[in-house]
Amino acid sequence: MMPLASIDRLLRRAFRDRETHFVELTRHFFLRFFDNEWIARNAESRLTLIHVLALLAVPGALCSFYLYPIYDNIGWHHPELFPAVALVDQCRFVGFTLVVVGFVATLEWNALFPDRRDYTVLAPLPLRMSALFLAKTAALLLLLAVFTAAVNLFSGIIYPCVAMANRRVTPWDLARWFVAHGLSVTAASAFGLLFFVALQGLLINTLLYRLFRKASVYVQAFSLMLLLALLLLLDSISSLAPAWVHTGSRTLEFLPPMWFLGIYQTLLGSHLPVFRHLANLGFAALGMAAAFSLAGYALAYRRHVQKSIESADAVDDESSGARTRAGRLLDRLIVRTPLERAAFHFLVKTLFRSAKHRLYFAAYVGAGFAFVLVGCVETFVGSTHIGRPQPAETLLSIPLILSFFTLSGMRMVFTVPAALDANWIFQLTEDDRRHECLTGVRKAMVAIGIAPLFAALFPLDVYLWGWSKALVPAVFGVTLSLILVELLLLNFRKIPFTCSYLPGKANITVFGVLYWLAFSTYAYTMAGAELWILREPILLVLFAALAFPALAWLVAYRRRHLRRGFTFVFDDRPEPAVRRLRLTEWEP
Repeated sequence: MMPLASIDRLLRRAFRDRETHFVELTRHFFLRFFDNEWIARNAESRLTLIHVLALLAVPGALCSFYLYPIYDNIGWHHPELFPAVALVDQCRFVGFTLVVVGFVATLEWNALFPDRRDYTVLAPLPLRMSALFLAKTAALLLLLAVFTAAVNLFSGIIYPCVAMANRRVTPWDLARWFVAHGLSVTAASAFGLLFFVALQGLLINTLLYRLFRKASVYVQAFSLMLLLALLLLLDSISSLAPAWVHTGSRTLEFLPPMWFLGIYQTLLGSHLPVFRHLANLGFAALGMAAAFSLAGYALAYRRHVQKSIESADAVDDESSGARTRAGRLLDRLIVRTPLERAAFHFLVKTLFRSAKHRLYFAAYVGAGFAFVLVGCVETFVGSTHIGRPQPAETLLSIPLILSFFTLSGMRMVFTVPAALDANWIFQLTEDDRRHECLTGVRKAMVAIGIAPLFAALFPLDVYLWGWSKALVPAVFGVTLSLILVELLLLNFRKIPFTCSYLPGKANITVFGVLYWLAFSTYAYTMAGAELWILREPILLVLFAALAFPALAWLVAYRRRHLRRGFTFVFDDRPEPAVRRLRLTEWEP
């Protein structure tokens, strides 16, 4: 195999890199996709990228191996089931590819176009704008190729062989499967990337730059929510595909994975009109995404550069009068001490003014809405009930899901520093009343993550179920949310956004398992208990007898430990390699 150094020399010679600098610029823009506050731009970042690509290759490969016994059994005993089963699996492969590349494009939203740092560094150099444009386009195509290959390389080889198990096929038939699989997943991944490039180009060309910066965060969060909802619904959508195809349902036209499933089936030689129609939609969507992304990219390229430099680090407009009056009312009624007010307003303003923190928080909230959307779709699609919905676990879990992701998202965002160079002011002003800052943090979580949510849902519950039944979800949800706040901040000894972040300190696997167990217990198990309470109102007394003392104990525990004295943590350090047992030390 030719070494990478030789390939690099050949590419530089082919593109006359000494004159055009095309290869070096492409390499720079490609590495910029993985250069952020989480990953350093060095060998460690490339190792992390390798890990990510390897992780993306696992689902397709494992799924292909898992399907072998199924296709083997179908080949021997139930050949009539092959078309339906193959259709379901093909939809899964195509849909998974589209969602993964869509996630990549959404997470790399700010890197799809050159940013201000690129231009402040590259503009003084003797480089043509066309060279930058072509290099950035090549970097985008390279990003698409890398992630498409990572997701589909192994599955694209294994799945056609598995699907053809125990079937009388010719080498031509197997080659046709390889080609159909490869082209359909490539088309789906290309659409997933080009769609978001076109969307960003449209926003840049139609909005003022300041409005674009504000809208970008919400567009990213909404896109992540829809992609996550599509990923969660992918198995259900794939399972329904044969029935929809048989009945010619119009639902197929509104689901992008089905468009590329039509391409898959058409390349395999299917003559069904529904697949021809879906394939035409897929080719049209891919062509439009490519045309709009190219046009938007070309038109917005120079405009985005100029506006990003002119509006760099622009300060947002002053707060409105209504917002100022609301802040004064909060100061008078809720956050009464100066340190509480300082922590409260510092948290709120940083969370909603910093684009980075706003995006992370919006992604968590969007994930909550995605779970809510999935639950509602699975509950109401095909339901024969007409009229106002009655209390059910799906509806009762909505506020619990949203409060869990909102509060846990805030807690996660607190660990991401905003400007470490400025935390000296907090270190210099720290005194023995520092516990009031933590009180302000808790009140901010209640004001942002609990009060607006249940205030918005309570009138809807009253309209659907009446006053008596609406009070139960309100009391139940608020109590559980307050307990969750206390648990999330149980050992929190930091001012949000002021402590350095140490990546790799937590065990991601263990944390993910515990996070999922906590979420499922909090949202779904507690929703079942809430439904039980609605059916037997006397159980509300039992809930109050258990939940209120638990909340009171957590509050007392927190106050007792805060009175013992503590200092804020401004530098997150790794766990020591050697721990002292302190057996000979006496502590009063």
